[in-house]
Amino acid sequence: MIRRLLEVFFKLAPRVLAYREFRNKILKEIPIDEKEMAEEAKKFVDTLIELGPTFIKFGQILSVRPDIMPETYIKELARLQDEVPPAPFSQVSKIIDEELGNSVKILKELSSASLGQVYLGEYNGKIVAIKVNRPGIKETVNEDIQVVKKLLPLLRFVFDESFIEIIKVFLEEFSRRIFEEMDYTKEAFYLNKIKEELSDYPSLRIPSIIKATKRVLVMEYIKGYKVTSEEAKKIVDNRILAYRVFRLFMYMLLNKDYFHADPHPGNIAVDEQGNLVLYDFGMSGKIDEKTRNLLIRAYVAMIRMDADSLVRVLDELGAIQPFADRRVLAKGLRLFMQAMQGIEVSELELEDFMKLADQVFFKFPLRMPSKLVLPFRMVNVLDGTCREIDKDFDFVKSSITFLEEEGYTTKVVIEQVRELVNGIWNRFRSFLLSYSQQQELINIQSSRKGSAITNYIPQMILVITIIFYAITKDIIITLLMVILAFSISLSGRKNT
Repeated sequence: MIRRLLEVFFKLAPRVLAYREFRNKILKEIPIDEKEMAEEAKKFVDTLIELGPTFIKFGQILSVRPDIMPETYIKELARLQDEVPPAPFSQVSKIIDEELGNSVKILKELSSASLGQVYLGEYNGKIVAIKVNRPGIKETVNEDIQVVKKLLPLLRFVFDESFIEIIKVFLEEFSRRIFEEMDYTKEAFYLNKIKEELSDYPSLRIPSIIKATKRVLVMEYIKGYKVTSEEAKKIVDNRILAYRVFRLFMYMLLNKDYFHADPHPGNIAVDEQGNLVLYDFGMSGKIDEKTRNLLIRAYVAMIRMDADSLVRVLDELGAIQPFADRRVLAKGLRLFMQAMQGIEVSELELEDFMKLADQVFFKFPLRMPSKLVLPFRMVNVLDGTCREIDKDFDFVKSSITFLEEEGYTTKVVIEQVRELVNGIWNRFRSFLLSYSQQQELINIQSSRKGSAITNYIPQMILVITIIFYAITKDIIITLLMVILAFSISLSGRKNT
């Protein structure tokens, strides 16, 4: 532990101090030598690679945290690949034997990553894909996380308290997620959920789980060609293929509860019939309906370049610090968006949007909620994969097509109107309580019985309206009925 602690400290300390200087200059808007920062970002990433699997994963998650890392660092971190030389098979076979017994015959290695290795094998007479934890990986990751936690207090001598809090939350989230990724029963769970939700999705194949333990995962083997390979492009035109990959992952994110969060080329293939094949569900997530609807609204707001709507959505997502001035933030977002005016929306690239997001998160009082880390990572990786498939892939143009196909623009309008109606209900309920009390006093003082009956008419209409809306969800007629109730109410007040 001590040896590893000293190794991590002496290798990372110069990189952390250099990063601190660039961060301070960016926040104070002091001019920066971009070439110098790019060179330092490269040294930082090279150091993470040198420190091994835990830090490679650490860097991969940092690559989608624009509230922590500036744009130049994020670009460099994006080159981190989860591919490392395989561990000796003698060590791997021991794990397979312990988990599956002697019923497995390994045929060949398919891939090797920082946390696990995948083999083609035969299990109970079936050709299967076998995913195995890298030998000793849990012990290695656990030791490295403990080392980082011991070094964390030293950052108080380098950074401000608010930044330290962001790093602490990030480290806790990272610690939980990396251990989940090494537990193959969790991966099996996500794979089955996504397979079930996409059961009617056209031209898609997801392998079936045959057996899952914490250290070994046995799956149906589906032969396919990596989506960026020449073989895949011969089966499906690269432009069509790029959009199909884009559409599949955006459909998962914005329509379903569970989504695959790691769409890099090694996890997506094309079979002989042109079907898409998904592999490796170790990095998957779940998204609740409220967050999903807010993401759709944020997506539409970005496409429309609507800064005010985007700020409102970010606020609801919990992405804005409590102390932030929302009007100032909206103005800042609008200024960034105006910098891109004069360009047709269809010609904008995701890179422009990501640059915008990076700058805004880094300079403004924004934070990345943990529930958005995986969706943000998924979109970021997806763009890179689609560009690898088709160098002319246009993320924004594809987004507009996708929004139109799925009717999201209409959904957003309906959702906004529904929120307006719900707001009216809430205000009216409060009004109804006070109004009923006022009417009781008026009725006691009034000798006209007809007036008392008339005063209850708005309440009766409102009750009927609530029942009508609950059954039909018809917003237009509901609004008209609410207006009628208010009109009668105001008329009654004038008469009294």
